[in-house]
Amino acid sequence: MKPHSLIILLYTSTAALAADLDYYRDVYPFLKANCISCHNKTTTKADLNMETPELMIKGGESGPSIIPGNGAESLLVTASLHTKDMEMPPPNNKSGAVNLIPEQIATLKQWIDQGAKGSVMVERAVVLQAFSASIDPIYSVAMTKDGRYVACGRSNHIYVYDMATRQFVAQISDPTEKNGAAHRALVQSLAFSPDGTRLASGSFREVKIWKVAGGKPVASSAKTSSAPASAELLKKIATTGKVAVLSSAMSADGKQVVTGCEDGSVRVWDAATAKQVIELRGSVAAAKKMAELDWTIAAQTLEQAFQKSEITRIEAQDKALDVLLGKAKEAIVAMNKVLPEKQKAVPPTTEAKTAAQKAVDEVAEKIKAVPGGKPDAALDKQLKAAEDKLITAKMTEVSALAAASAAQSNVKDAEDDVKRITDSKAVNAKAVAAANAAIVAAKAVQDKATADLAAAKLAMTKASAKSIAVSFSADAVRVASMFDDGTLRVWGAATGTPIEESAGTAAAITTITSAPDGSFVATKAVTQSVGSSTSWVFERKIDQKGLFADRVNAVRFSPDGKTLATGGGELSRSGDIIFFDVATGKATQTWKEKHADTVLCLDYSPDGKRLASGGADKIARVTDIATGKQLNLFEGHTHHVMGVAFRSDGRVLATAGAEGTVVTWDMIIGERKRKIEGWTKEVTSLQFIGATNQIVTSAGDNRIRIVTDDGTEVRAMANLPDYMQAAVSAPNGSAVIGGGEDSILRVWDGAGKELAVFGAK
Repeated sequence: MKPHSLIILLYTSTAALAADLDYYRDVYPFLKANCISCHNKTTTKADLNMETPELMIKGGESGPSIIPGNGAESLLVTASLHTKDMEMPPPNNKSGAVNLIPEQIATLKQWIDQGAKGSVMVERAVVLQAFSASIDPIYSVAMTKDGRYVACGRSNHIYVYDMATRQFVAQISDPTEKNGAAHRALVQSLAFSPDGTRLASGSFREVKIWKVAGGKPVASSAKTSSAPASAELLKKIATTGKVAVLSSAMSADGKQVVTGCEDGSVRVWDAATAKQVIELRGSVAAAKKMAELDWTIAAQTLEQAFQKSEITRIEAQDKALDVLLGKAKEAIVAMNKVLPEKQKAVPPTTEAKTAAQKAVDEVAEKIKAVPGGKPDAALDKQLKAAEDKLITAKMTEVSALAAASAAQSNVKDAEDDVKRITDSKAVNAKAVAAANAAIVAAKAVQDKATADLAAAKLAMTKASAKSIAVSFSADAVRVASMFDDGTLRVWGAATGTPIEESAGTAAAITTITSAPDGSFVATKAVTQSVGSSTSWVFERKIDQKGLFADRVNAVRFSPDGKTLATGGGELSRSGDIIFFDVATGKATQTWKEKHADTVLCLDYSPDGKRLASGGADKIARVTDIATGKQLNLFEGHTHHVMGVAFRSDGRVLATAGAEGTVVTWDMIIGERKRKIEGWTKEVTSLQFIGATNQIVTSAGDNRIRIVTDDGTEVRAMANLPDYMQAAVSAPNGSAVIGGGEDSILRVWDGAGKELAVFGAK
């Protein structure tokens, strides 16, 4: 008897006195650790799934793995004992499974002897502990559609930053959580709604939606007004900048001065050198309009490039068709030359066959005429010779007919080819004409947008309103100006981005004061206020029991902002996608097991009709949202699909792989367009930049990298200190933001120059 067998008998004898065993309490834990990893719904080796007693009784290729009431003869027990030439788990397995110890085998046998009864799995409450101060990674970054605000998930906190001022704005907190946290667990995913008024965040088994609340100026007696610049400094500025100054104000630290100039501009100067730092012009509405024009110009550039590529593709196809057409015409000429000869050769063979048949018939008549039907060797010989000639004549005729028919068929086939190719070229000609027309139309739209943009910029330089009062905010990150038409306007001092404005009536100005919250108050005949800070409030939590199996790795708003899609699932078992009505928080669609492993990323198509998803199953899918029908399945990665993104025209999908590649897919034909390499570790996220073909990516090789969808590298922000988890870009590419394991959120300009660095607050 083997040692295992002896020990199991001893344990069985003592365990017999115990109460009935519970499957999930007593058996499932060691099976899960050492057996189920290779025998489950996803990985079903030997066609055996061991996740439930019922499935084990059903068995696999070798039959039932357990026989209720007979543990000793059950395959699972004998395999665990390494008897009957079976050793489970096998040595050196990739799952790290180890042999069951004698106590476990005894428990397994006793449970089977008791009938192998199932039980109800009791879901254990997950008790989340406070995070260590050293655990503060950024796993997610999101930007509003207009590029104004950026949010990052840092550990279980959410922080919002204003790109106009390059300043921290707010820490979003759930009042029910401790230490200002937004979630109990790590923030896995973030997404702003299209209008920027909502922010969705995903964490462990929950999604939260936050809503922007319009700020109001803080009532405080601590309002301050900026002191005007000295006459000497203003004279120096007027000389250096060649401008007439109407109003001025110094920053609180005395390092900068802002001036309102006669040409309608507001300018910030370095107080030490009197050199201009930035010129501030334009309104919020004008900035929005110019951003729309920038988008239109980029979109029409993309449209023209696409149509030109279509023309190139069609022209290449036409060249191939021309070769085929030439060969078909050559075949017609060649066949028409030989066809008359082939046809002319048929009648003689028919005549020869007829003559041979006649000769056979004549000899046969002679044989019939022999008296008494006696054999005549000479006639028999003549008949044999005549029949041989007839066979030869028939074969010759058949061959001639076949040759003539083949020649005629070849001519017909070639003529059909000519028609088919000619028809294809005609279709291509129409397609080229349509593409050329589309290019002309796109160029016209682009030219108009370009002209409108130039006109808008020119209009800003010729503003008729004069700046009659200016002020810095207390922290010098905002600049306010009152114009003589009664408009109070605020800009970000670092970027020149118009932030807010308030229309009023022209009146004498006493002063502009700044409040602690960054707002400004202009005092004249009436009081105007503008520029107050924005706050975010908790709107709702979606965490119904059983709704999310694990972490919510992806959240994405639909283009109309009415629906929120979430992606997650149970690791190594299922990838689930659930849709929610944003207004109510109720689930509207549930796609269970859309992927074979957890869903890691999502993106809506620009028209909102399709959803792209990527998962740990190495697959990217595109699904019709209305029907749930899979439209595309893309298998181009050898590891997790970490990111998916549609191009603004919906014609290209980009996917990021943990194997260190980005793959672009042609959504028109549903095939791979380009495999882009150059990363040495996981590509963790990607996003198309505005209406261009450029893609911003983050990766584990400590780089933020921008490439085009055809594989050309634009630039890389290299030599970053740590693994980068997420990156986003402003629509016009003027700012790129990335974060990762070092907890630092970094901002670069479009050329790769670092503009700002934000650490944890």
